[in-house]
Amino acid sequence: MSNTLTKDSLLNNKSTPFGWFILVIIAGTLIRLAIAQRGYNFDIVSYRIVADIMADGGNVYAETQRYNYGPIWFYILSFLDTLPFPISDPLLSLRWKVSSFLSLTDIAIAVCLYRWYGLKVATLFFLNPISIMITGYHSQFDNLAILMALISIKTLDNESNAISYRSLFGLILLGVCLTIKHLLFLFPFWLAIKNTRWRDKLLTISIPYTVFLASFLAFIPKGTAGIINHVFLYRGFANAPFWHGIAPEVIIDKIPIFILFISTLLLLGLFFRSKKPLESLYLYTIVLVIFSSAVANQYLAICIVAISMHWNLMYALYSIAGTLYLLASGDGLHIKFFQDYLGSNGNTSVIGYQELIFLLFLGMLVQLISKENQNRLLVLFKKQFKSHQCSPIN
Repeated sequence: MSNTLTKDSLLNNKSTPFGWFILVIIAGTLIRLAIAQRGYNFDIVSYRIVADIMADGGNVYAETQRYNYGPIWFYILSFLDTLPFPISDPLLSLRWKVSSFLSLTDIAIAVCLYRWYGLKVATLFFLNPISIMITGYHSQFDNLAILMALISIKTLDNESNAISYRSLFGLILLGVCLTIKHLLFLFPFWLAIKNTRWRDKLLTISIPYTVFLASFLAFIPKGTAGIINHVFLYRGFANAPFWHGIAPEVIIDKIPIFILFISTLLLLGLFFRSKKPLESLYLYTIVLVIFSSAVANQYLAICIVAISMHWNLMYALYSIAGTLYLLASGDGLHIKFFQDYLGSNGNTSVIGYQELIFLLFLGMLVQLISKENQNRLLVLFKKQFKSHQCSPIN
């Protein structure tokens, strides 16, 4: 009897988290699709332009300035545009299809997190309001690049520093990730630093970038100018919240912010070289957002997987503040109630990019200290406390 009960309890323990996970997926998906009813923004209009060019057999890079990425996303847009949908308006139809596709992408990320780390991490990601609003309303596809990055780096995570066939496959997938959206444009250097042999370093750097560059070959020479100007030379609005809000003015007055951004990421890759590849990926997505020379609303979601993995008080405050900001933002849900109290954008809001980046920066410091130096600091504190107790009172 006791053995039967033990087995039953074990089965229940396994099924209950999965049942909760299904509820999380259903709730998170419904909220994403509900938010899609709020409307659409500049990016959806750009997607419509790109889909029309593809439908006419045109060259996206030669015919519009409103596309700044590798070709994979416009092939996806073209495919989605051909799917039947009950809404006849071509813009609204594509808008719903994109929101649905990106919601499925978030589900795929949540499944990976659930399988690798359990219900808590998957829930913190999938029900994070920042993730929900960027997918449901903003409809930027950073999450698709993050999904490919997770699959790619998971392939590399248990490998030795030497290149194997499995590693080569992972590096090719990393190149595909760059082709979707080049968020991880410096991450091959982070990985190469971990290699011990120069041949392996060279392969680690060259394979992803070769895949990325090769993806543009079909659009040359007609689209060459567009590829150079709108992909490689494209720069967002250089608001640089960390550098303008936290860094000393003497630094940003002397060195271009984009150079500071690139240099900082490369130095941190060296600093984190002892981390395993997957842990390095999580740290990279956090520091990418913190030190970026240009931050827009969709950037706030890039680090959500990472902060779900290393949840702490500062990351919770970042999520709360980011939610309030996106509810009020003119480029977000633009809800008047929140606009009246917080302002409608990052320049006038009580909560803006600088405050959000500062909270994320503090969260990273807490994460690093709690994981690597907490015990050391505790020992030092105890020693200091005992020395004060033992010292004579004058």
